[in-house]
Amino acid sequence: MTIDIYLSSLSEYTNGNDNGEWLTLPMSNEELTDNFNGIVGKGKEWIILDSSEPSLVSEYEDVFSLNDFLLEVSKEFQREEISILSKVVDTLEDLKELFESGNYTVINADEVSDGWTITCGDECWGMVLNECGYNNLFSQPIPEEMIDYINFEQVWRDLSINDGWQSVTVNDVTYLVTTKF
Repeated sequence: MTIDIYLSSLSEYTNGNDNGEWLTLPMSNEELTDNFNGIVGKGKEWIILDSSEPSLVSEYEDVFSLNDFLLEVSKEFQREEISILSKVVDTLEDLKELFESGNYTVINADEVSDGWTITCGDECWGMVLNECGYNNLFSQPIPEEMIDYINFEQVWRDLSINDGWQSVTVNDVTYLVTTKF
């Protein structure tokens, strides 16, 4: 996962001068230090004025900690997984905790529903969860002859409320994600 940030010197910004630059994280610590000192100045305060992930990065986020986190997760997790999970959390701290705990499930809904004649949406997501064994609304699996009589739109709604399932689209692929266990 990469995050673009617009980094600026806080003192220059408050004086009305725009001296910022876009940086793409992660990068090597040496490169970040050089860029940081060139933009902000050594030992001065910074501000992040914009970001490609505004819900995850605050104005006063520690740029070096953010870079270290991105370097770490890039080694351990696939880029796609990081992008998916970043869409279901509110803050960078939540994302860090999610990776540390490992308490999440991701299902590629497009892959599971490939070949189905149903349109993607709530009904399809309910059917995907049932197909993958995540339909805990019934004490036993639904018999094949009963499938046509089940309201899978309602199944999706109930499972999204009770178990926290969400649909997330990354690169035109839809995933179903839950972080509740």
